[in-house]
Amino acid sequence: MGKRIVIIGAGLAGTTAAREFGERGQAVTLIDPQAGETYERPPLSKHLFDGSRYHLPYHLGSSELVTFVSARALQITLAEATAESQPPAESRPTAESQQDTAAPFGESEIAGTVSLDSGETLEFTHCILATGMEANAPHVPNYPDALPVYNLGEAEWIRARVEASTKQLNVGVLGSGYLGMEVATSAVAAGHRATVYLRGTEPLRRQLSKPVRDALVARHRDAGVEFVMNLTDPADIPAGVHDLLVTSVGARPELIPINGDVPEFAWDVNEKLATSHPGVWAAGDCARVTAGPYALAHPWACEPVAETHGKFLVQLLTGETEQPWSDVPWHWSFQGPEKVFTAGLTRPDAGDVVIRMGPDGKKMQVFHFAGPEPDALLIGVETLGWPPMQAAARRVLDGGHIPTRAQIEDPEFDLKAHSRL
Repeated sequence: MGKRIVIIGAGLAGTTAAREFGERGQAVTLIDPQAGETYERPPLSKHLFDGSRYHLPYHLGSSELVTFVSARALQITLAEATAESQPPAESRPTAESQQDTAAPFGESEIAGTVSLDSGETLEFTHCILATGMEANAPHVPNYPDALPVYNLGEAEWIRARVEASTKQLNVGVLGSGYLGMEVATSAVAAGHRATVYLRGTEPLRRQLSKPVRDALVARHRDAGVEFVMNLTDPADIPAGVHDLLVTSVGARPELIPINGDVPEFAWDVNEKLATSHPGVWAAGDCARVTAGPYALAHPWACEPVAETHGKFLVQLLTGETEQPWSDVPWHWSFQGPEKVFTAGLTRPDAGDVVIRMGPDGKKMQVFHFAGPEPDALLIGVETLGWPPMQAAARRVLDGGHIPTRAQIEDPEFDLKAHSRL
């Protein structure tokens, strides 16, 4: 019997893996209620208020090798144990101890089954969880129609409201992370008003280091974005002020039980993206990488990582690689006219960074290191308004000549030239 590969989730990680399997001649089944209607999410929030293309369709057509199943996966049952006979949690293998059971194309045994809401059950030898995240949707009493912008339907509903308006809109945004700031700044850039409501006092507090977020928020204020600090209850957002209110207060991975087991937050995976369950891997926003060069305490939750996860698992399961996942994680956020990027391991609370300003005094890079010592290696870079230098930072982090703190602190050091070594 050949491999029966099942992918649950038709976001970027899942569709990337399905496409790559198909290109290698491997049949795969993709399960998702919206299979075949996938898209790349970030542009949804960036162009809600102007006439430009506001989403990038990422369609994957079914074929002889890629089968769509338009249904919701309810649970996974592994062949080695049922929910009743599953060993106690303390005796189960961890993601770190999970052995790599992947092998090149060939004979494989059934590892388990996926139960669907259609009543159908599908067998698999290998299963990839790529279920993504679901936005938190807090109730805002004075704005009962408030929506997040986390899927195409929500974005199109908001776009219809914007297109139907003949006046300048007053937009409220609850939340000040990447998504919320993209909505607010795109509204102001299109000539509307925008107010951001946040729980604390610092927008982008969990995403960017203080030098970058201070510079970015100052520019947003100058552009006309207003901020209301220390809002602890959405009910305190005054009624009748905003024509439209968008919520952006985080998201949680969508998870389905495996032998009755559902993690508290996300599926912990090892450096090869294997869960503790034999035959099951996790990719993208539902996976928390616990080992390897880019282990993190939470899911990476960004599209470039989701895409590389999908490609990596295809290479792993087809026997093309035995190495751990090690692609440099990176993220971009276009906030009105401002562009901010991260690459590698950056920390919002880092205080021992090195800052380099561009010739115009507006562009900047913030460098993060493995420690405070002069010989500590570079591990991450934030870039504000300087796309070519973001590209250089990614090349450096992905290369074999990682610079030290002492090198970066040298005014004569040329990052772009170093990236070509």
